[in-house]
Order: sequence, then structure tokens, then C-alpha cells
Amino acid sequence: MAFPPQFLDEIRARVPLAELIARRVKLKKRGREHEGLCPFHSEKTPSFTVSEAKGFYHCFGCGAHGDAIGFVMRSEGLSFPEAVEKLAGEAGLPVPQSSPEERAAARRRADLGEILELACAWFETELSGAGGAAALAYLGARGLRAETIAQFRLGFAPARRGALQKALNAKGVGDDLLVEAGLLKRPEGGGALRDYFFDRVVFPIADRRGRILAFGGRALGDAKAKYLNSPDTPLFHKGRVLYNLARARQAAHDTGELIVAEGYMDVIALARARCGTAAK
Repeated sequence: MAFPPQFLDEIRARVPLAELIARRVKLKKRGREHEGLCPFHSEKTPSFTVSEAKGFYHCFGCGAHGDAIGFVMRSEGLSFPEAVEKLAGEAGLPVPQSSPEERAAARRRADLGEILELACAWFETELSGAGGAAALAYLGARGLRAETIAQFRLGFAPARRGALQKALNAKGVGDDLLVEAGLLKRPEGGGALRDYFFDRVVFPIADRRGRILAFGGRALGDAKAKYLNSPDTPLFHKGRVLYNLARARQAAHDTGELIVAEGYMDVIALARARCGTAAK
């Protein structure tokens, strides 16, 4: 996607470069500039400088050079559009869309994202309620403590038909959007809408920025499939998403290593052991 130059300049103007870089590099003020140890190569004597006035960083040791967008790309392993979107969010700037159709599609995706966030919070509440006792017992038997359950935002889809539908309808979310978000399904033979997840421990699936895209569910009772993933939606395509990538991405970028596991619980177990992991 091409971004207007004025928009990129506004990002650079709103995001203090030294403050951004200081999140990863210990900087010291030297006159009108800052200096520190380069984050892109090993050194003992500082050769990395940051110039707020000129709007760029430069390393005299390895030659690394760029602006705020380039620093985020290089230090966090993001693509140019991803770095721009990240910094635009920090700067409070809406990302421009180039056509009415693209603007409408972006708004639709944002709406679905908000709905999935509501659903995630509802699943979390259900897990902590009286109806979630069996699900909590299952997670406890798998060795998960409360802090891990909260960190991964695990939840529970209760064995109450229409419970999620009713809860989100009460928040103004229509059934068509719930179907599009992959939370309800239309029976092939017709009839009333049904919950996509029913009597299952729920694992939120996020994109590389941590935004909820979909869910995975582990059956507690009898079910044809022990594990069930959300259907493909405008936000979610199973073959393109790695579970836990948002948490593992930085470690994978920094070390050049990524452990890929088979399932949700495998990833969580490895993450508890402080390994950078993701599952497909």
C-alpha cells in the first residue's frame, strides 16, 4: 500500500525519534544529539547516534541508518506498512485508505475486530463464572495457573445455546455480523442460527500485533472434533496465521529462531518455559 508523503511526514513529526529508540537503546545526550551502543551489531564503544533535528539515526560502526519507520522495521522485524500502522496508532493518526471501497472494507474489518474483542472478553468472563468450573478444572489439570490463563486470555464457550448471541445482541451487535465474524453459523438445512463454539475451552487467536482474529476451541464433552477453529472470515485465514505470533515475534526476530509446535497447549507450555513459540 502506498502512503501519502504528507501522512508519513506527520508520523515522523509526532513520534519523538529519541524517545522511540530509547525503548531499546540506552541513550545519552551529547550536545544536540543522543548516542548509545548500536542495537544492530555488537560494540563496546558507542557509535550509534540519534539526531532529533535531522530526523534520523546513524551508526558509524555498521552503517545502519534510517528514520523512525525504518528503526521499527529493523528492530521489530516489521514490513513497511506494518511499521507505519504501528507508529500511526501511537501517534493517534488514522491510516488513510485510497478509495471508498478500501475505506469501507477497512471499516468493516475494524467492526469485526471490535466484535471479536467483545466475544473474547465474554468468553473470559464465562470461564471465571460458575459455569466455567469444569473448564477451569481441565486447564488446572494441564498445569495452567491463573496468571497464564489471564496472559493468554483463555475463555469458555458454555453449553447454553444462544448465550453468546444474546449477550452480544444486547450490546447492539446484529446476527449478520456475528455470522461474518465466525461466532454464529447457519445450519445447512435451515433453521435457527447456532453458536459456532459450544461447551469448549476457548483459545483466542491474534494477529502479529495482538488483535483478535478468531478462536480455537477444545471440546469438554462429546464432540465429533476435539479441536475446532473459527471458519475463514474477512479477518481470518487459518493457513496464514500462527498462534502466539504476537508474543513470539520479537524474540524470533532478535534470535533468528522460532519453535513451531503442533497445538495451543503445546505453545502455552513452551511459553511458560520462556521459549519463543508459535503454532500453525
